[in-house]
Amino acid sequence: MRTHITTPLLSRAFLLALALGGCDCAASGKPGAGDRDGGLPVDDDAGPGLRDDGGEGDLCGDGFDGDSDGFVDEGCTCLPGDTQRCFVGDPAMADMGACSWGRQNCAAGEEFGTWDVCVGQGEPSEERCDGVDNDCDGELDEGCECLEDEERACYSGPAGTAGVGACRSGRELCVATDDGSTWGACAGEVVPSEELCDGGSDEDCDGRIDEGCDCTPGESRSCFGGPADTRDVGICRAGTQSCTLVGGVAMWGSCVGEVGPSAESCTGGRDEDCDGAIDCADLDCDTHPACCTPFDRSVPIVPPDAELLFVVDRSGSMDWPAVGTTRTRWEELRTAMDTVLPMVSDLPLGLLTFPYLDGTVERLNCEVSTTLDVPIAIGTGGTIQARLLAADPRAGDTPTPDAIATVRDYITRNPTTRPRFVVLATDGLPEPNCGATVSATVDAIRALRADLGVDTFVLGIVGPTSSGDTSGIPALRDALNLFAVAGGRPQAGAIRYYEAVDGPALDRSLRAILAAATDCVVTLDSAPARPSRVEVRQNGTLVPAAGYTLTGTRLEFHGAYCSSIRSGAVTTITVRDACGG
Repeated sequence: MRTHITTPLLSRAFLLALALGGCDCAASGKPGAGDRDGGLPVDDDAGPGLRDDGGEGDLCGDGFDGDSDGFVDEGCTCLPGDTQRCFVGDPAMADMGACSWGRQNCAAGEEFGTWDVCVGQGEPSEERCDGVDNDCDGELDEGCECLEDEERACYSGPAGTAGVGACRSGRELCVATDDGSTWGACAGEVVPSEELCDGGSDEDCDGRIDEGCDCTPGESRSCFGGPADTRDVGICRAGTQSCTLVGGVAMWGSCVGEVGPSAESCTGGRDEDCDGAIDCADLDCDTHPACCTPFDRSVPIVPPDAELLFVVDRSGSMDWPAVGTTRTRWEELRTAMDTVLPMVSDLPLGLLTFPYLDGTVERLNCEVSTTLDVPIAIGTGGTIQARLLAADPRAGDTPTPDAIATVRDYITRNPTTRPRFVVLATDGLPEPNCGATVSATVDAIRALRADLGVDTFVLGIVGPTSSGDTSGIPALRDALNLFAVAGGRPQAGAIRYYEAVDGPALDRSLRAILAAATDCVVTLDSAPARPSRVEVRQNGTLVPAAGYTLTGTRLEFHGAYCSSIRSGAVTTITVRDACGG
């Protein structure tokens, strides 16, 4: 007989008593420690790297890697399905700058839960001039005179001459140095120079044109005192200048009727600075309130343009209770799917349940349909929900390799250029009664990836046997780990598959699978008007400009910020421009 295995149904009170019995704890004075969300308090006198009983290892419940072995709270008990924040590295860096907390799940064990690997935490890096404390030392942008990509107006000429005659301000950019940043050279500025007797600009920027230059009394000419490239642009117009005798000396008079450039009003409907751009189209108006539309978007994390095929075990054991509830594993799965499916409503989705639903009690049923329950298509979420409601588990077995064979046949007959992912949700070992073995399942999953390029996520839905037997847990975990590795999308740590001990854990795992299937690109519903001014945040933590690329509506994350998404640790992404300049 097939063995369906998981953790026993220990009460939360019993698990808590076990945890407290192994860790007589009080609040810690460590940075960031104390009232943990999901962890237990710790003993002030225990010291880093020691348990409260004086032994080597992590302090239970403080969320830190006290013994510097790369794991947090290993060996500490917890309640299956709980989560806590965690941090691997110097505790003083936790929640400092870029070093945001990670999350870890309580995975089911043979007797009680243990903490899994810490995922999604921020890592220290070399300090950059980006408005983020990258090295997590509590000092922001040390050595930085300005921020990356920042620019400002500049002028090195005498005070009062900028904007007079030919003189104009330039722009300077922030440039990186070995120890920070500094403002670069002032580009594009025009400062006073020797006056030319050419009837053109006021080169010395004193408000007069060609003063001291010879002329013939009665002579007149066109004149313009502003920069040459602004003449007859926007509101700028040339005037007329006449030569008259002043004290017996012929000299050019003032330029009458000219209109020179002035500051852009940003609301007047005219090009006052004569640069060819009017109001909000002018870069000088970028920070003007009239030229900014507030932008505030929260975007879901879903695999863009991918196809998802859910392959769901509906063998008899799926009708047994899940951990910590009177609800069955199947009921918990349906609830989690009802939550997740609307998030991917724009993606092509499909479903295969196994064994085949033949309308009988299905005693020892090993049959698998040769077609999908719900073929992959856009808008099938409601159909999948209805099918899961109808395909209640009965007394069938677990012919997993045959289910993968049906998937392979469907994908071969229905090729696509979009990436495809399989989500295998199962609570039991392949059934020898059906001729199904672990090795055959591994081979089928591996071949699906090698031959067709389809990766498989493995979702292990655990729970007690009907008699509460947990003896098969190690074998099941070993098998699920092998499936996950063969599928090409394993998690890091001892548990390579996505473990779901109860409804909330199922929901978290499905969300993490969606995140892990992304290419770190999300699409906004519209493009922000000022892309260089937006703030991008993951779970409320600011992402520096170097951590993403925003082109139109396409937002792509890089480096550690992409890794955080793929770990499943990121649940919210926000893009905001508050129009604050």
